Amino acid sequence: MGCTASVCMVRDAGLPTGRCRGRACRSRRLDPQSVLGLPMFEGLPAEQVQQLLSGAQVGVFPPRTSLFDAGSRADAFYILLRGRVKLFALTEDGKESIVEIIHPVSTFAEAAMFASGNYPVSAGTIEEADLVRVRARPFLACLRNNPELARRILAALCRWNRRLNGELRALKELTPIRRLAGFLLTLAPDGEGEAVIELPLKKAVIASRLGMEPESLSRALARLRDVGVSSRGRTVEVACLETLRAFYASERPAGAQGMARST
Repeated sequence: MGCTASVCMVRDAGLPTGRCRGRACRSRRLDPQSVLGLPMFEGLPAEQVQQLLSGAQVGVFPPRTSLFDAGSRADAFYILLRGRVKLFALTEDGKESIVEIIHPVSTFAEAAMFASGNYPVSAGTIEEADLVRVRARPFLACLRNNPELARRILAALCRWNRRLNGELRALKELTPIRRLAGFLLTLAPDGEGEAVIELPLKKAVIASRLGMEPESLSRALARLRDVGVSSRGRTVEVACLETLRAFYASERPAGAQGMARST
């Protein structure tokens, strides 16, 4: 994995209210409430979440750290607490094709783990990231030994899926320009003022992800100049994040609120 992080046990962090004294936890790295609020754990008592995460590890991972490779055994899933992670595939000529950018706080690779198979894509950190690595064997053993807990996890995942479907339906009601504005906001840093955003995907791929033609994406990007957005290649400059957020928020369907800041 190539991680040089200092590591502590999640169970030693004293979920739900305790504080770990390791470097990974001292500066907001491990936020028990964020872990407890994940869709997978929705509605679960804190002690059951603590039981599920017993033996998991949290670490600080440097930028460009490989987490797993496509085709390797899915022996763990991850919780991203800070930073960004990319999921990608390699083309025949060895170039990266980014499939997804993961933002905090969220889980990833759990589907491959539940399928007891291999990771379908590779994963690596984009910037320094705080990650919890949850090993498959003890997590799944805990579910096998507690059918009621497994049922609750399944119910929580079903509720999450219904919410996502609702957000996708609401997204289709947005105009192309607002879809693009929302996508840019997911990549932008918190705060106000200027921002420079590097698009993680080719524009044709972004257009497909946003449910529009590449020509529509180009037109939407041009129209965003009116709210202080300019672009050159994959670099997008935003003159004022608050202006862009206000533009996205105006007249959008209520169900589309989650797009401007994922998870």
